[in-house]
Amino acid sequence: MNFEYNVSIIVPAYNAEKTIKNCLDRIIKESQRLKSEIIIVDDCSTDKTVEIIKTFKDVKLIKLENNLGAGNARNKGADEAKYENLCFIDSDISISNESILNLVKRLKKDNETGSVAATQDLYNLNKESWSSNFVCLKSCYGIDEIKEEINFSVCCSEFCVISKKLFFEIGKWKAFNHAGGEEFDIGYKISQLNKKNIKTKSANYSGYWCDLYIRFKRIVQRTSKYIPLFLEKKKFDSKGSFATFAQFFSSLITLLIVIFVFINLFFSYSFINTGLIILIILQLISELKFLIFAYKNHGFKMLFFSLFGMQVINLGILLGVIMFFYTFVMGNFSNTK
Repeated sequence: MNFEYNVSIIVPAYNAEKTIKNCLDRIIKESQRLKSEIIIVDDCSTDKTVEIIKTFKDVKLIKLENNLGAGNARNKGADEAKYENLCFIDSDISISNESILNLVKRLKKDNETGSVAATQDLYNLNKESWSSNFVCLKSCYGIDEIKEEINFSVCCSEFCVISKKLFFEIGKWKAFNHAGGEEFDIGYKISQLNKKNIKTKSANYSGYWCDLYIRFKRIVQRTSKYIPLFLEKKKFDSKGSFATFAQFFSSLITLLIVIFVFINLFFSYSFINTGLIILIILQLISELKFLIFAYKNHGFKMLFFSLFGMQVINLGILLGVIMFFYTFVMGNFSNTK
């Protein structure tokens, strides 16, 4: 055990009966490499998650009375933490050897670093849904270009470390119920203090990725919650995250395709078909690197499925934008009454 470093490991869990045992097995093994404690925060699970957690010794279980999202659960765990470093690990991932220790070491390397996050790999723990492989690829795209580490715009919430002092200074995680996306808010707050969000290859993890339909619903919610932050910081996030310029551009093309198709239902103008062809070609060019990435990892079947999956993701973003403006307008309308 390395007594030079200490960490409070916080795991938010909600209906994680399929993944929590493997997750905790790996965490317990890695926690023995340094002075540590493990805090599990159950966010009102309705399955056997709590029963499984109770089979583990030397872990602290906190059961919340209301489901308010992963961000809130992480905050509750941090409130109970006793060590100076906090490590947040989602309950649906499996961490690599020496990953926790390597993250803490990197955090303590200099004073300019605010957070350090692990890198996701391409191994998908979800063997029940084939479409989850597309979600995995979409989530990992761009990360493969990291050599050792990069200065990232996001504090990746799935597996990261941050000092307890800084965590409370920036106001903890902002809870987005049913949406996720807390990593963008906290990453921005850290960068505003002129500190870095590091993403490193010295620690990695495999994830249990959801299917495309669940991802679609989450993206609708996440986009509607993300827009106010985007309007504040006025820039896109790093490649390898959700909110990139490339993703925005692809979504914009999907919007134009939808508009052209809708117009074509009522009017028979030749330029409409020409415009559609141009838009489709333009989108294929903009997504070419991802399509090659998908083909290299899962073959032709994934290549063709990705053509469909990209549109689903983009439509989720567009619906999220609509939801944001609807909520904004209705909120202002209510305030004027």
